[in-house]
Amino acid sequence: MLVIGALTACATPAIADGIRPQDEIVLVNVRPVGSCCDASVLTQGTQFEIYAACDETGCRRWQSASLESLTAADPSVSTIIFVHGNRLTNWDAKCEGLAAYRRIARQESAAPIRFVIFSWPAAQISGPLKDVRIKASRTRPAGCQLAWLVDQLSPETPVTLVGFSFGARIATGALHILGGGSLGGMMVELQHPGREPMNAVLMASALNSDWLCPGRYHGQAMTMVNQMVLVNNCADRAMKYYHFSTTCGKPQALGYCGPTCIDPAGAAKIVELNVSRYVGNEHDLFCYLSAPGVISEIAELSSQPAGPVVAMR
Repeated sequence: MLVIGALTACATPAIADGIRPQDEIVLVNVRPVGSCCDASVLTQGTQFEIYAACDETGCRRWQSASLESLTAADPSVSTIIFVHGNRLTNWDAKCEGLAAYRRIARQESAAPIRFVIFSWPAAQISGPLKDVRIKASRTRPAGCQLAWLVDQLSPETPVTLVGFSFGARIATGALHILGGGSLGGMMVELQHPGREPMNAVLMASALNSDWLCPGRYHGQAMTMVNQMVLVNNCADRAMKYYHFSTTCGKPQALGYCGPTCIDPAGAAKIVELNVSRYVGNEHDLFCYLSAPGVISEIAELSSQPAGPVVAMR
């Protein structure tokens, strides 16, 4: 099945539709499996598409793909997994992911990258409070599903997770599971338990500020982190009112104030960027990506090979 999206005119055979010819762009859509974390259901029910060239000019369209096409890909290619935020349909996720890729690709070296858009069930629900609380609950199975996806990749593949808002929460949930933890009993049987630590860039992180501390809800996440960049904003309206996403207490968001509980080993892996001056009260992915240093951090981390923890710059 071929999914055809609106395409802009091709620029040149070298860079068509804003896409570099050496790069792979993949959509992984877990919406059809709902909250299921069973490996067999995920294998059969997750939908894969690739944004592939469709003519001699290099212009691309979304085309059906498979899990095997992803797992059989060159393990040496640096892989960025982009996890979107709330209130996006699957089509929105494709559009936002492609726009984010284009910004990142402009900063990249000539080395190829694999850009994976992780699409989770985030379409808007009527009622803002109902919407945010239901989506908060969906981040738990989505974190488990993302952990399953990462585990399908070769352990030699360099991986950088890029998450915005609830997407950051899904990313740290996946890291927690990959580090041997579980989320309310949800976990995956890891095929590659010896995977090297990954890099992560988390923008406007919609998770509790103390969750990355050992023993807390995502307490195993930092064991699977090589380097983490937290892009924070204390002026962001969504970050200010994050506590409405739960009925339990009044937690602060990680993206509002940074980690309020972290051990020294975890803290040594984290760099924080405060973008309040540039983003203001907006809760918008592209406002964050436009802030100084954010795109360059993503590009720099994604260009690093997989390996053990290195000293932060």
